Amino acid sequence: MSLLTIKNLTYQVADKLLYQQANFSLHPGEHLGVTGNNGVGKSTLLKLLQAEYLPDQGDISWQPGVIVGYLDQHAQVDLTLSIHAYLASAFVTLFEAEKALMALYADMATDASASLLNRAAQLQSLLEKEHFYSLDHRIEQVANGLGIDCFGLSTLMGNLSGGQRHKVMLAKLLLQQPDVLLLDEPTNYLDTDHVTWLGEFLSQYRGAFMVVSHDTAFLDKIANGICDIDFRQIRKYKGHYAKAMAQKAHELSNQAKQFDAQQREIQKLEQYIAKNGAGVNAKMANGRKKQLAKIERLDRPEHKLTPVLNFASAPLNAQQAIVARNLHIGYQHPLLPAINLHVQRGEKIAITGFNGLGKSTLLKTLIGEVTPLAGQVETAKGIQWGYFAQDLNWRYPDSTPLQVVRAACSALNDKTARQKLAQFGISGRKAQQALATLSGGEQTKVKLCCLAVTNTNVLILDEPTTHLDVDVKSALKEALIRYQGTVVIVSHESEFVSGWPDRVLDISRLGHKHQISEHQETTHG
Repeated sequence: MSLLTIKNLTYQVADKLLYQQANFSLHPGEHLGVTGNNGVGKSTLLKLLQAEYLPDQGDISWQPGVIVGYLDQHAQVDLTLSIHAYLASAFVTLFEAEKALMALYADMATDASASLLNRAAQLQSLLEKEHFYSLDHRIEQVANGLGIDCFGLSTLMGNLSGGQRHKVMLAKLLLQQPDVLLLDEPTNYLDTDHVTWLGEFLSQYRGAFMVVSHDTAFLDKIANGICDIDFRQIRKYKGHYAKAMAQKAHELSNQAKQFDAQQREIQKLEQYIAKNGAGVNAKMANGRKKQLAKIERLDRPEHKLTPVLNFASAPLNAQQAIVARNLHIGYQHPLLPAINLHVQRGEKIAITGFNGLGKSTLLKTLIGEVTPLAGQVETAKGIQWGYFAQDLNWRYPDSTPLQVVRAACSALNDKTARQKLAQFGISGRKAQQALATLSGGEQTKVKLCCLAVTNTNVLILDEPTTHLDVDVKSALKEALIRYQGTVVIVSHESEFVSGWPDRVLDISRLGHKHQISEHQETTHG
């Protein structure tokens, strides 16, 4: 029996039809990765399943009694709770059972009736079955796995950043272990080790889940099937991502062949009718007209353009682009030991390490947005920075992509700006929608487009692949490889930064080595 059944789902946002008569079902034990290009409606689907949005047409039915856990990043959280207290609230029913058991034990001092003894035995059996007396250990395991322990479990929820709070909310959901998990980009804000831990946890999960993710390596670890959203439909494939996409490509190829064959048949009938509409063959022509009218016309296959991205580059005469000497980064207190770093002109460097260590702060310090606590940063004369911040905060969220791209490069007119945006997959009416109405992936594309139209010689990129679909991610990698300038990139996706950077710097090593220098860095490719 299906845990979830979707029948004839139709849903439209503004002028875009996301789903049209779509059907889908989720069965016990299914571990599904939810895939599709930016803007097709992956996050919207999860919101529809949670009744945050209501379908325009169709039915969404959950099996009665099914417990669904949804990672809602906008959920209200008691900011006065400690991290430990918040995580422990995942077991509120067990704590209530323990409280009731203690009350029964108190009553037994004066009443030793069989009914009280039976009720106490039932509660005790429940607590033991659910491993109540090892809850602290379970909390510590999940907290360690997701890297929450480094915040300090006594820290108040109100003192956490948005990314840190996201990790704690995810941890609580995993501790609850509902029948069905709905997770939207759960690997955001996780570093490589914690993504690995989450992958192992989910691959062994006893319930069902649907996980939206653009990280195909992660999906291959956790999923036994793919739920792909495209052409306003939801299709389910068995097996890992590569197998699913091969099957999808085969289906699209067959659809194209069927459409072409039908078009040839239609053309043949139309030519016969036009040639024989009058005269001795008129009766046969009328028969062809009836035959033509009965044909159920197939939709023309939609062809998606493969994105090709390019970043404009400006010359830099100096040999060394950035030099950091005895650099201490942070705000009130240093986040890391002293850093010594030399970045050569044209060099491409990836920075990795646990979240919270200071990767973003390091980038902001290098470009002068954050003042060093000690030491110094020297930058070459003539540097033209291109900086990508990982947040999606816009100064004017009601602005359109067309407006912000033209503001980034005054030499562009509406036509050329549209052409640039189209290369990043933002075309048609999307180019004139308010930024705030676009999906996370679409907003990321607009930010990257603004960088691409600006002449730069040093790109500083902080998690640019977050939210990006597979095709654009691949195009971005190729564009960075071709880029003539210097690149310093922070990314938690090891697959994305594998093979092409000149160096990969793991700043978590600073806890042991006390500095980054040419002799201590890991060199790749």
